[in-house]
Amino acid sequence: MQWAHVFKTRGDTIEFKQIPVGKPGPDEVLVQVEYSGVCHTDLHAWKGGHEGVGLVAAFGSQVNDLRIGDLVGIQWINRTCGICEFCSTGNQPLCPKLQLSGYMVDGTFQQYCICKADNAVRIPSGISLEAAAPVLCAGITVYKALKESNVQPGQTIAIVGAGGGLGSLACQYAKACGHKVLALSSGTAKRGMCLYDLGADYFVDYKSSNVTEEVKSITGGGPHAVMIVASIEEPFHQATQYVRPGGTIVAVGLPPGKLSTNIFAMVTQKINIKGSYVGNRYETEEALAILIRAGISVQYNVVDFAELPNIYDQMEKGQMKGRVVLKVGKTPSQGPERLSSLCRDLHINNSKQHHDIPGNLVPKSLERAIDRAGGDFRSDTVTVPTESVMQAIVNASTFGDDIYDEEGDAAVNAFQDKIKALTGKEAALFVLSGTQGNQICLRTHLQQPPHTILLDYRAHVQVWETGAIPVMSQATVTGIEPKNGVHLTLDDVRDRIVEEGNFHFSPTRIVSLENTLSGCILPLKDAREISNHVRSIRVPPGRSRIAMHLDGARLLEGVTAERVTLKEYLDCFDSASICLSKGCGAPMGSVIVGSKEFIDRAKWFRKMFGGATRQTGMMAAAASAALDHCLPLLPKVHALTRRVADYLHRIGYEFLLPVNTNMIVIDLKKTGIRAENLVSYGKRHGLLIFPSGRLVFHHQISEDGVSRLQRALLELITDEKRV
Repeated sequence: MQWAHVFKTRGDTIEFKQIPVGKPGPDEVLVQVEYSGVCHTDLHAWKGGHEGVGLVAAFGSQVNDLRIGDLVGIQWINRTCGICEFCSTGNQPLCPKLQLSGYMVDGTFQQYCICKADNAVRIPSGISLEAAAPVLCAGITVYKALKESNVQPGQTIAIVGAGGGLGSLACQYAKACGHKVLALSSGTAKRGMCLYDLGADYFVDYKSSNVTEEVKSITGGGPHAVMIVASIEEPFHQATQYVRPGGTIVAVGLPPGKLSTNIFAMVTQKINIKGSYVGNRYETEEALAILIRAGISVQYNVVDFAELPNIYDQMEKGQMKGRVVLKVGKTPSQGPERLSSLCRDLHINNSKQHHDIPGNLVPKSLERAIDRAGGDFRSDTVTVPTESVMQAIVNASTFGDDIYDEEGDAAVNAFQDKIKALTGKEAALFVLSGTQGNQICLRTHLQQPPHTILLDYRAHVQVWETGAIPVMSQATVTGIEPKNGVHLTLDDVRDRIVEEGNFHFSPTRIVSLENTLSGCILPLKDAREISNHVRSIRVPPGRSRIAMHLDGARLLEGVTAERVTLKEYLDCFDSASICLSKGCGAPMGSVIVGSKEFIDRAKWFRKMFGGATRQTGMMAAAASAALDHCLPLLPKVHALTRRVADYLHRIGYEFLLPVNTNMIVIDLKKTGIRAENLVSYGKRHGLLIFPSGRLVFHHQISEDGVSRLQRALLELITDEKRV
């Protein structure tokens, strides 16, 4: 049996009761619904639900490409014939045998829902299920309309109703697809939101007395396309007057009334007017992929499953603000408690919910810390534990002594085994910090002096680790400036290596590289070329070859952005130190990897350097949970960083380095910004920023934090140019 909202005929009261779980047919899939969006279409059509996401619970005998536990979504299109002219040309919404979720067949307001397997949307990694739900309707609606407009990259599309729920998504999708956006809405607040938060290029108030003239003037003759998501009639008439000759008007909103236009002008100006409906499964998957890549913001409220009748009541009274997502799950509480306030999902989860943690282990102080992290751009070390990390600490009941116990602590061992599997290295060792990890690795590689370490002159191990190399390893350092200004290449390294044979110089014993450095990737190609060359250098008999070490403080950011695997990248290195408190969001710690012989020796130096800890299991468990939570979020963090960089560049900021991952480094001199003002303007908006000009993004940066950052930097550059 399962819980469901049952509604038999229009006008009946919705019943929340238990009903049997259906059995999927040969070509169908049964989905255990975790979240379901609530759309106004549900209210006006049948109240059945068509924005459900969850896990595959069962499937029919003819289903070959889905497995139990796969994440899928059920949207408006539940079943089609699959063979008609519309289905065969990708126009499934026009199929004459179309069956609609929650309207013609039972929808997603139940714990288990059935749909045809071919129409089940595959939910990619990198997006939370509750954020994916609204995309199955609102997101695909505007993305499909964008495709129907035929607007090309670089051309301008006008979004009418840009300040609403659909409009805000439409603006972001249009920018993600490379279009210029003219936002039409009304009011000062909407203007600020469209220009600063949504990235629109232009704004016009559609209540203005001379809308047509303003639009034509701003766009140089009119937008190439117009998407109307507003639900009032007047903007439809306005669009026919200002759209560019040969342009397209796409109607999405459904206001009462009729559209009338000057047919002569429409024909002679070759204006296309068309309606747009939802997209098919593949277009929905495209929309999800673009949303993740571009860091598009989805706004929604999560409420308890049992609250649906109250939600409909608010909708009918016009009191509903924002979009609602029901938390369905296996065991609904049947209570009226609201689970969360408005979530702004950048696919960076800032949830404050703590109802799953026994004893309410997320105190108010941690909630405040999460809020603070949402506007802290100093570093990605400023993140605080998530719910899953706190839960992992509670559940880490191993409490072994990692020094005295012969086998060590079970949680630490499990984490080290996890890292070994990820990196492909023989052994891993949990250490207290990135600095400790780097210095242990360097000291472990080195034997009797003299010896030299070759590295980028900006490298963390040299500049930011308190002069540890000469103190702890008795090594000199050869710093190299990359000729391309971004990262080292073989051309930089080849002639700076000191081989043995000349007693006037300390021979090079280690080449230490860093990925990322100031957010810039050291590409696999260059790392591999340097490594191959270094490993080809002959050394005297009985001496170890030159070692390759990687300061991988933000290695996970680098390989994610470059789309290579950790194993591929670390094949180039004999050792690496991977920080867990930066992009990973762990409370503390790093992990070093290498051969078993190397790690056995490193344990000795870890003890010497004060890194032999006792009940480390809870910290290792926290690091493991943080890794699981944050790794899927990194593409979204990078997309958000690029989005803000694009905005800053558009308003006049120059950058010192390319924006590859999660950092923007402002060139203060070229931009004409004083460092102290960068800090003070940030503080004025409740933000934390370093005076160096480096802005660091992480998984707890909030949409509100981004909005305040953009406003602060717009004010700053505007004021500086006035001086």
